[in-house]
Amino acid sequence: MIRTGRELLLGLLLVCVLSSSVAEGCNITKDCCERKLNVTECSNAFSAKVNSSAATIKEGDDVTLECSHNIPALNLTYQWFKDNKNIDGNNKTIILKRVLSSSNGKYKCGVMTSCGNCESDAFDVNVQNDSMVILIVCGVSALALVLVMGVGMKIKLKMDKAQHQERMKQRAEQRAQDAQNAGPTSIPRGY
Repeated sequence: MIRTGRELLLGLLLVCVLSSSVAEGCNITKDCCERKLNVTECSNAFSAKVNSSAATIKEGDDVTLECSHNIPALNLTYQWFKDNKNIDGNNKTIILKRVLSSSNGKYKCGVMTSCGNCESDAFDVNVQNDSMVILIVCGVSALALVLVMGVGMKIKLKMDKAQHQERMKQRAEQRAQDAQNAGPTSIPRGY
């Protein structure tokens, strides 16, 4: 039985696809890498992953995400995704400045070459929200300040009361001494 050109081509294509190893998330083959890019040290399994500059991320931190891969560096372009939506960033790294809890999400990078694309697994960015701790600290501080001011006012009032009583006592003693020194007052006759 004679095979047609189309069947022969499909059979050859099937053999090429089955013999090439493609990493999960990547459609770049070793054969294409060697032929199109003229690179002899192509891997059998290409991959990409996201690395972070911080293990624990707190609100206000700057976080650098880097797309690391084993793809030969010939005419590579990068693309970044957050929760499967394209975000600004066409470099190997992106910097998330002063992150907030709204920065939470799954980040991926994509590497594009003339041989195909490779996408990393999702990297989960989880920003620790410290606002509750801040609210508790502020509340406790305000309460402590009110208590200190209340105690201070109470002490001041007691001191003022004691000084007032001392002054009243001194005035009463002064009046008594003045009355004693003046002696009896005589009323002139004829009045």
